[in-house]
Amino acid sequence: MIRLCILLPRLKIGGAEMQVLGLLRHLDRRRYEPHVCCLFRGDPSMEEQARRLAGEIRFIGFRWRNALFSFPRLVRYLRSERFDIVHAHLGIADALGRVAGIMAGVPVLITTEHGKHLWKRFPHLLLERMLIGRTCMRICVSDDIARIRMQREGTPEEKTVVIPNAVDAEALRGAARGRAAVMAELGWDPGDPLVLSVGRLVAAKDYPLLMESVALLRREFPAVRCLIAGEGDRRAEIEAAIARLGLESAVRLAGARRDVPDLLAAADVFVLSSVREGLPVSLLEAMAAGTPIAATAAGGIPEAVRDGESAILVAPGDARALAGAVGRLLGNRDLCARLAAAAGRTVEERYSAIAVTRRIESVYDDCLARRAGT
Repeated sequence: MIRLCILLPRLKIGGAEMQVLGLLRHLDRRRYEPHVCCLFRGDPSMEEQARRLAGEIRFIGFRWRNALFSFPRLVRYLRSERFDIVHAHLGIADALGRVAGIMAGVPVLITTEHGKHLWKRFPHLLLERMLIGRTCMRICVSDDIARIRMQREGTPEEKTVVIPNAVDAEALRGAARGRAAVMAELGWDPGDPLVLSVGRLVAAKDYPLLMESVALLRREFPAVRCLIAGEGDRRAEIEAAIARLGLESAVRLAGARRDVPDLLAAADVFVLSSVREGLPVSLLEAMAAGTPIAATAAGGIPEAVRDGESAILVAPGDARALAGAVGRLLGNRDLCARLAAAAGRTVEERYSAIAVTRRIESVYDDCLARRAGT
């Protein structure tokens, strides 16, 4: 039995964390024994889901202010459990997990690269170059991220592999509530056009630009409504844009939601206004749910959907173009049906949770075989 430690900062409602749950759900338990380790406490419901799937979660209680005491706890845990593989997700866990894994003598160290991490400066890049020799593989969720890891961080091509995020298509088609119930909760008429965006309220998503697009869109569709599901540190900035543009009755910031299938089923259009992206899970969810998509051609988005074939894509930063893309979809049901059908086929072919898990397992096996041959 292969002992696997999946390490991440914390379990919360987010794309990377949902990918971890999907991996746990579909791993071949005849061959792998997964354990989950978190540096910090997170969302209790997410932790309970992981506990049901993995059996246990170990919380390190890491703190920077007492790292000399908390970091050795991670090393001792990895050493005592005699893991064959540490698979780390997200910035701080990627770095600390590999350092601790080396100190604990873990044979295989793997990361999944969910974002571009352009915030890294010289000390971070130097650390990456120091760790890459002991890193077996960096799984990148898009070609765009893989290029950054190779060109900016010096990762050899043979140590990068592109495996996209996955989505459980069946779960996304299982909406529990109808459109009328969703719109009634929001205080809107069921006949109003509904535009939905799902994602963290962060600068990369450029929600103020989406607000500008909604304001422009209301000239043609006065009753249009926009719902944004997600939490983040830019909420006040988005609220300011809503107030400045007079959109208080047209836009709702709904916070983190657990009923995304219901929201997608209710929406007329799913929209992404991002200026930077990896491969957004919310995009894959919209594709699986059959919700027509208007998005910016940022990061890995054009790798998942093609303009005019499975979505309408526009350049990032262009509010008028994004409003035009959404308006085209709201005004053309035949176009919506054609694009949504093509996006659904793409999900089935490339982004199913089972297929992606099997590819990750093949990385595990290749790394273990390579380690055994050294």
